[in-house]
Amino acid sequence: MGMKDPKPRRRHDRFLVDLPLSLWDSSHHLLDSRAVAHDVTPAGFGFETKADLRHLIRVYFELELPDGRSVSGSARVVWSQGFDWGRWGGARIVEISWSDARKIRRVIRGPGYDWAGLADRFLLAATIVAAVFVAQQLLSRHPDALLAFPWLALAAGVAAAVFYFSRER
Repeated sequence: MGMKDPKPRRRHDRFLVDLPLSLWDSSHHLLDSRAVAHDVTPAGFGFETKADLRHLIRVYFELELPDGRSVSGSARVVWSQGFDWGRWGGARIVEISWSDARKIRRVIRGPGYDWAGLADRFLLAATIVAAVFVAQQLLSRHPDALLAFPWLALAAGVAAAVFYFSRER
């Protein structure tokens, strides 16, 4: 006979680090550019702020992650309590892009397997194989094209490098 756990389990892992947080009201007026977020999840976060949030229901936020990237969206203030130095509260994220939620999950759980990076490498390899095949077919039919081959290879390499390094990391 097992006993039920009296404490409900949290639905999301928490990232237990203080992160820089900026908050805006619904009119996009800056409330606090030096707030701090705690217990961050893709669903919400705790916060400390000097801003008066007593009458606010929804805020817009930008959260700076440890790797220097940031995520943004809007959140519903679910509770807040005032102290002499400011307010402590909790917010539930109501609007965030899929990629920003993914960034938060990656910070919490670690990178896991980088499927996007694998897809990038696969596309690059497929492009190289196709270029080699086309070059081989071209050279077998037109041997004089051998003079243009180094320039074509250089152009393909530059294009691949520009594509690869221009992607968001």
